[in-house]
Amino acid sequence: MPAISHPRWVPDLDAALAPLQQAILNTPVIEHASENRLREPRIPDSLVAFYPIVRDFPRWLELLLNRSPDDGRGFFEDNIRVERRHGAAVSATNYAVEGIAQKISEKALRGLSKNDKIGPKGRWWLEEHAKYDDEHPIQALEIVKRCVARGESAAAVTNAAVRSLSLMKEAMVAAYAV
Repeated sequence: MPAISHPRWVPDLDAALAPLQQAILNTPVIEHASENRLREPRIPDSLVAFYPIVRDFPRWLELLLNRSPDDGRGFFEDNIRVERRHGAAVSATNYAVEGIAQKISEKALRGLSKNDKIGPKGRWWLEEHAKYDDEHPIQALEIVKRCVARGESAAAVTNAAVRSLSLMKEAMVAAYAV
């Protein structure tokens, strides 16, 4: 595959996101999942606490689809189709969250693939996210690049991406601490 040329602001965006991505991978819930030692009494409560994010995600995608520029519609339509098939998707449409979703699934799958309580459907969901999401960040970044090319500030894009990951991390920590 040929190297993709990015504007100069993209490496700055990635550098701003890297520490937050690592912080998400280091949250207790992901660490415990990767080691197959999730705290039994907290699992149901944390799933209930985090579920509204998962439940509302397809509606969030539809909102973004309705506001998307024409050249981004295909991405959101495809993502909505995939998310509906999964029924409980955790990834998000923006570049920041798309970039970490696959890494979360890969890390969690290390331990949870050995957990009999997860079941085949849960393992399938993790396996699918561990492999399919790797192209979603690329597609999401292309949409972001076109938005910046049309006049959106690269700084505003970076701030939104950083805020998205910060909120995601806080939600994961809070849901597991319930």
